Amino acid sequence: MTDHAMAFAGTSSNTGGCPTLFVTDRGTLVIQGTTVTDPVALETVRARGNGIPAHESAVEIPAALLPFVDIEALQRIAFADEDRPDFIVDPASAGKLQQLAEAVSR
Repeated sequence: MTDHAMAFAGTSSNTGGCPTLFVTDRGTLVIQGTTVTDPVALETVRARGNGIPAHESAVEIPAALLPFVDIEALQRIAFADEDRPDFIVDPASAGKLQQLAEAVSR
């Protein structure tokens, strides 16, 4: 990620460490967080699509970082490119996402 600007967006850390969220001038998010090492979780990721290519990794993002994301700005960036493929949402995950949202809002 050379020659690109990156700005601090927020953290849920009281010590200024991880987890931390950054925004780049390329319209991407960079997450400083815990690398996923759980073999079951990694196998789940590898089993989907093209798995985890050598240039990628998996990072677990705490829900506490999500309030730092400007959803409207992110939608403008994400939907500005008409050639972008549709985002596929697993209907079976909807219940889990709802539970997470309820747990965070308590």
